Amino acid sequence: MKINHNLDSVIEPIFLSTTFSQKKPSQWGYSRVDNPTRLNLEKELAILEKAKHSLAFSSGSAAITTLLSTFKSGDHILCHEELYEGTLRQLEKVFKKFGLVFDLVNFFDVNKVQQSINQKTKLLLFENITNPTLKVIDIKKIVSLAKKNRIKVAVDNTICTPIFQNPLCLGVDIVIHSLTKFINGHHDVTAGAIMLNNKKLFRQLKFFQHTIGAVPSPFDCFLVSRGIKTLMLRMKQHQKNAQKISLFLKKQRQIKKVFFPNVSGLLSFWLKGNNKKVKRFLNRLKLIKIAHSFGGIESTILYPVSMMTFSFSKEKMKELGITNSLLRMSVGLEEVDSILNDLDQALN
Repeated sequence: MKINHNLDSVIEPIFLSTTFSQKKPSQWGYSRVDNPTRLNLEKELAILEKAKHSLAFSSGSAAITTLLSTFKSGDHILCHEELYEGTLRQLEKVFKKFGLVFDLVNFFDVNKVQQSINQKTKLLLFENITNPTLKVIDIKKIVSLAKKNRIKVAVDNTICTPIFQNPLCLGVDIVIHSLTKFINGHHDVTAGAIMLNNKKLFRQLKFFQHTIGAVPSPFDCFLVSRGIKTLMLRMKQHQKNAQKISLFLKKQRQIKKVFFPNVSGLLSFWLKGNNKKVKRFLNRLKLIKIAHSFGGIESTILYPVSMMTFSFSKEKMKELGITNSLLRMSVGLEEVDSILNDLDQALN
């Protein structure tokens, strides 16, 4: 389906029509299968991630659901142990009952990953930066291991965004995004995406996309396209602000530890003291909002142990660093001194 440019508009129009008249009865003309506004977004996403193919979905979870739907009963998927809880929930509560097998392993230990691979292992799945602790996984090591074992690799690149990393260029087979976060960047859209180079897999995913019906609305596609136009500028400013916030926090006597991977605007830090002190700090914040998600222009902060659900034991959570003193901050685009002043008054 070709996008109509007869008005030569500076920005792409929104095609809200659910169906399109067909010159031939054999053609497709249904918005769930193909919509010009969505096709335009998918083209932009492919360019952004240096991919040959891209598909947009109604959420990041819908993108992962569609990917997992391409596997069959008995297939084995190996996941990093600190994977997004929503994905773990899908595997455990939905796909497990259809015979899909999965295991969690520490992807920082390549030997353990190798030992966990078996003849039915089809996919290695992980986030290049873990959430909420923000530890960085070495993609090249995992890709090298996967190629040796002829296994596909899927990476969630939501935190880095294509501005700071292009996993396909490092040998990854499938890249996943929650467009809800930095790529849209305005806290007003829920959407997801998959980018890849394999044409056969793309066609399979395309079939599942419209068969499952996990597609975003044309208006949501339009909003994400709008966000892409300022993505590079926003990400550089997110990073610049987060660098200053990280340096400030490291100097505070109330802070035990700070993790800042120096990409995007996310950082995690651990306060000294018990959860009462953490909640007192959170309640004193004025500019910074306590909120789920991340990646918008406003600064937000998350208290993982009370705002996220985890399937881990207390011992495992402590091992991963997910403790009562952990906070994850998404540094926004406000004037940086305003953010620093809010942190300072809440801490002191």
